[in-house]
Amino acid sequence: MALTRFIVFEPPESDGAKDAVFVRDAFSFWALLFTFLWLFRYRLWLAGIAALALSFAITLLGEQGFDLTAAVLQFLLGLLIALEGPSLRAARYRRKGWREVAAFQAADLAEAELTYYGGGRRPVDAPAAQPALAAASWTAERHKPAPARTGGFFGTTGTR
Repeated sequence: MALTRFIVFEPPESDGAKDAVFVRDAFSFWALLFTFLWLFRYRLWLAGIAALALSFAITLLGEQGFDLTAAVLQFLLGLLIALEGPSLRAARYRRKGWREVAAFQAADLAEAELTYYGGGRRPVDAPAAQPALAAASWTAERHKPAPARTGGFFGTTGTR
């Protein structure tokens, strides 16, 4: 069972997690098949229009006799959107001022929601509890360890 990275965004005006959006940061098979439609579905209008225009240009290239080249370019366009589409979605939320509040790995969306809502969430502004080791005083004088008297590689003990 493969785990997928999920990024959680909350709207800027919301103080709770009820409006949280989960972005699955992984390869999207549907984006590979339906490039510009997938972009339109997630309201990535400019990227969708650019992909649609590029798709038409590639189709015109194919009608000029470059069938194999057009097919490869169409596949590469779909592959690019399938790989980078989730990053475009995350960038859209960041541009709109949404807060990135969590990022973790889960098997599917249901498990991601359980992890996010069920895990002991603390407010983003609340300070994290400081571990005991981090709070300990490290001002004690440090001593260098004494060299071992084993003779070393050349069999010389304590001589230079």
